[in-house]
Amino acid sequence: MSKEKKDGKSRRELLTMGSAFGLMGLAAAGTGGALFKYMMPVVSYGTPQKFLVPIKDLPEVGDELIFDDMKVVLRRQTEKEVAAISLVCTHLGCTVNRVETGFLCPCHGSQYDSDGIVVGGPAPKTLPWLEIKVVPGGQIEIDTGTTLEENSFFAVA
Repeated sequence: MSKEKKDGKSRRELLTMGSAFGLMGLAAAGTGGALFKYMMPVVSYGTPQKFLVPIKDLPEVGDELIFDDMKVVLRRQTEKEVAAISLVCTHLGCTVNRVETGFLCPCHGSQYDSDGIVVGGPAPKTLPWLEIKVVPGGQIEIDTGTTLEENSFFAVA
């Protein structure tokens, strides 16, 4: 014999309905949380980084040294002058590749000459030239957060 309530619902039915509504509420909360997370961009605006390069490891005059992890190319102009150019495309931030004629963005086709000046594509401005400082210990410090005008070379000796 089951005990019936006056409205015709048993205790078991009420527990089942309550559990079902509880689970639907949890599902809705989970979906809402996932939707909220989806709407928030996953962008990491890390602080500008500085990194050190030993002066003895600088490239020969006329050569370049590419730091893929820092997205920087280091160019030696003369025996005593070096420059650093960012490899981050000024269009949407993709990493440009070094090609024979300069730099090429693989994402949207922006083209730069060897000095980072835009020669084609959607990029709005030249590749940033970066600040270099000579620091103690026979090293230079490249600051990826400080941009300068094109053709900004720094004395290293």
